[in-house]
Amino acid sequence: MKAAVFQGPGSIAWQDVPDPGVEDPGDAIARVDVVTVCGTDLHILKGDVPEVTPGRVLGHEAVGTVVETGRDVRTVRPGDRVLVSCITACGRCRFCREGRYGQCRGGGGWILGHTVDGTQAEYVRVPFADLSTHPLPSAVDGFDAVLLADIFPTSYEVGVLNGLVRPADTVVVVGAGPIGLVDTTSTPMLLHMPAAGRPPAKELVTHRFELGQMEEAYDVFGRASDTGALKVALGGPQHTAVQVPDPPAAA
Repeated sequence: MKAAVFQGPGSIAWQDVPDPGVEDPGDAIARVDVVTVCGTDLHILKGDVPEVTPGRVLGHEAVGTVVETGRDVRTVRPGDRVLVSCITACGRCRFCREGRYGQCRGGGGWILGHTVDGTQAEYVRVPFADLSTHPLPSAVDGFDAVLLADIFPTSYEVGVLNGLVRPADTVVVVGAGPIGLVDTTSTPMLLHMPAAGRPPAKELVTHRFELGQMEEAYDVFGRASDTGALKVALGGPQHTAVQVPDPPAAA
């Protein structure tokens, strides 16, 4: 498959890499249908995140279609269309039991595109799929839904909930960025909003690209002051048809 691979500070490449496979019973493999570039990815590209080493597939937010699952996965199955969360949750550690998934100590937290290969690829392995993917209603457009993987729950949890913001409040929006503080516990609730046309996600995605134009998308997003990019999203054309295994025969 093709993927956006970090080459070292200042360089990424859209190149061939091995297809991901199920490594643990809780894994899901998803075909990536829509993906974004995040400000965090730009920090990685600048060399600000030393944990990300050359050879890592970047990206931590996507909409995709499940093509394979490990034997312990219960909430999604091949053929399901899902949101891949920026935060991976084991569901068992103390922090996950408290709903603080971003602080997961059981192998989750922010790992996609950080300590394991991420979503800026044709396929992605999602650990702990039961808590780290969310089934999507068919009526929700992928370019709308992908913003619910990271920036919307981050803004809502850090800005609205932690900031105790209420209707009619006057607020100041500071652009320093709350990424890294999110737990994504609000994602299931927020997923009900796109079908009702809220929030206006399409207005925030200012630039769209095909998946193979990853390097161009990075360039446009990285020069936002010149290009006017608020958010870039990549998707299509479809690269491979999803092959859904036949269900087991009834006993």
